[in-house]
Amino acid sequence: MHTSFQHSKDRLLERFLDFLWRQWSILGVAGRANGREHRVIDPEALLLATTRFGRYDSRLLDGVIDWLHANGERINLQRLRRIHDEWPVADLRVLAAISEGLTTQSVMRKWLTLVAPAQEGSKPEALFLTAAGSPLPVFPQPDPVFLRHGLLRDPMELRHTSRSPDPRQAANLLLSLRAFFGVNARAEIFAWLLTHESGHPAAIARDTGYFSKTVQHTLNEMEDSGHIRSRRDGREKIFWIKPGAWEVLVTWSQPSGFPRWSAWMPMFSAIYTFCKALDQPGLDDAPVQVQAIQLRQALDAAMPALSAAGLAESLTASRTMTGRHLIEALHEDCEKWGSVLADSDGDAVRPATSIR
Repeated sequence: MHTSFQHSKDRLLERFLDFLWRQWSILGVAGRANGREHRVIDPEALLLATTRFGRYDSRLLDGVIDWLHANGERINLQRLRRIHDEWPVADLRVLAAISEGLTTQSVMRKWLTLVAPAQEGSKPEALFLTAAGSPLPVFPQPDPVFLRHGLLRDPMELRHTSRSPDPRQAANLLLSLRAFFGVNARAEIFAWLLTHESGHPAAIARDTGYFSKTVQHTLNEMEDSGHIRSRRDGREKIFWIKPGAWEVLVTWSQPSGFPRWSAWMPMFSAIYTFCKALDQPGLDDAPVQVQAIQLRQALDAAMPALSAAGLAESLTASRTMTGRHLIEALHEDCEKWGSVLADSDGDAVRPATSIR
């Protein structure tokens, strides 16, 4: 049966919004039941994606803003900028408006670094959109902070209903380690080592969003503590820890060990690429060959992200396919990615990509 591109995009968007809600609820955003998640939540990747996709759900975006006003000190802005440079998914206007609102608190002054002025002469547009991309109505008196960044919305009102991340949730491992180590590279590096068998600095840097030299220097310092070990493998220095020796960090009942590490940002980038491709005006009515060409271009554009997310090998679609076969395969892959996002009950074993 023929599936429309708009239907595939709407379904992928719906499942992605459900995913964002579940992860933010686990972090402490009020509004929905927490659900279960056995994968480490990446708060910077989550925030960057939400500035883009939260425009389709005002309750979600406002809940995240409320959470940031209570917990924004826990966000690593240096890391946030680094991963955005590599995977530019965020809507920077939304991020700048949120950041400016946060700076009304003296403890949040660091967010000023993300406040960029709106482009001169640009016409303001509605912040919130329908699933089809149509603007939602705006109150007569728009919020002045968002207006300064070219976005129209009703005045922002904080509800102060957000909670701090619950350490009894395994998915909050990274933020728990930040509470322990501070908001710095050590928290990400330690989380990575707890969820992998071993690894070299370049792999850890790629997954955590830091420079390799920063990771190398930090690992060498941490090794001096005696809690991190290393060995040489050719020219590479491989680092590891014994998770069993760190069971004191397990403050949850499920899973039984440490949660899985997931490369969230490349996955979000791939989803964004395909949502844009599937949402092209007139695509459903275009000839099959035109449809296939445009989708192949999207597949090519998304392939680096799919590879980094570990999804490339599971693709049904390939560049060798043409016409209807490629189209049907990509519809199937969109369904598959929705299932990956919804997979909150997978076991907590370490990933097969661990470097021994």
